[in-house]
Amino acid sequence: MIRPTIGLTLFLILLNCAFAADPIAIAHRGLLRHAPENTLPAFAACLELRMGIELDIRTTSDGHLVVIHDDNLQRTTNGPNKSIRDVTLAEVKKLDAGSWFDVGYQAVQVPTLEETFKLIQKRKQGPTIIALNIKQITRDGERKLVALMVKYDMLDNSFAFDQSREVSERLKQINPRVRIGQNVNRASVTERLEEDFLDVFLLTYTPTREDVDRLHQHHKQALYNYAGAGENRRNPSAWQQTQAAGVDGMLTDYPTLSQQVWRANKSQPDETAEK
Repeated sequence: MIRPTIGLTLFLILLNCAFAADPIAIAHRGLLRHAPENTLPAFAACLELRMGIELDIRTTSDGHLVVIHDDNLQRTTNGPNKSIRDVTLAEVKKLDAGSWFDVGYQAVQVPTLEETFKLIQKRKQGPTIIALNIKQITRDGERKLVALMVKYDMLDNSFAFDQSREVSERLKQINPRVRIGQNVNRASVTERLEEDFLDVFLLTYTPTREDVDRLHQHHKQALYNYAGAGENRRNPSAWQQTQAAGVDGMLTDYPTLSQQVWRANKSQPDETAEK
């Protein structure tokens, strides 16, 4: 398989290593604990706070790409017990996608993917990571997705994941610069590296510096997938180990807390330098 030319993504990985930058906190569904998940207000807050974003992509009945996690409309909108696949974009845009979270967000809509990309292009504050969770997409939607990635200059700072291998291969065929990610456990890292298809490794275990260095040596982006709610997903020790490992980013439901831990950790005096 012919590999695409290594460009901005690898440069940012190497730059991150050289200057020991903190990981980019990639906010799961946006700031889902502070604003309605998968909405423009949540994404705007992430960008202002220098975070990355994880978002979910589905397709309406008339072929438009929209950002929503569930197939069913009921949990995050005031819509009926109905699949997003069975409603048009015009019908989706009539729904309230914010009041379920707080009455102050009652005018918030389900965003299209293009609206989301436009916001990111306009508001991002330097290097970021945009994780595109492909929940449900048609063949035509695959072409639309790649066209939007090109239009809004998203190829270098985003990647697609959670789709089937067949969809991933078609995305690469449409444009070899589309970056493909996948959740990878410790036991399968070697196999995935030998296969040399993935661009982004979403590690499902707390990585070490050795793990991350190995991926960087193979020109792979190394992320830690620590998304999810609960005490087992808000462990400062795991966040500190992630920082020490030098990962490029971490998916998390608690991006503000993890950033706070990373900043505090950097502010501690280096005891070894004083000896």
